[in-house]
Amino acid sequence: MHRIVLAAGCFDLFHVAHLRHLQEARTFGALLVVGVTEDAGVGKGNGRPVIPQDERLEIIRWLTFVHEAQLCKDSLEALDYWKPQVFVKGSDYLEKGLLPAEIEYCKAHDIEIRHTKPNPQTTSGIIERIRQCEFA
Repeated sequence: MHRIVLAAGCFDLFHVAHLRHLQEARTFGALLVVGVTEDAGVGKGNGRPVIPQDERLEIIRWLTFVHEAQLCKDSLEALDYWKPQVFVKGSDYLEKGLLPAEIEYCKAHDIEIRHTKPNPQTTSGIIERIRQCEFA
């Protein structure tokens, strides 16, 4: 059986930190699958996501090291759909933590939780820098 690795997230304004996160996630198993959060499920604040769900999904599907990508309402739906052996989140989740329901699901289904290396680039940071440029 191939070891399936799941990465799930918004992937809004796709940038180098997203790329590095997914590339590293791919090294944790044989197949990388990606759950792209539907627009309605993105809780990032007013005006987010900037890029519509179908376009964010298309970008992820073009990555040659991603074996499959689907829209999902949240990580739990993605976990239940693929039933991976590994669930990967970014290093920022070491501090803020996963949702209790995600942790319980992974425990109940013997899914290993891994985190990728830190990367300072964030979509929120990019948006903030753009906003500062608008008024400069």
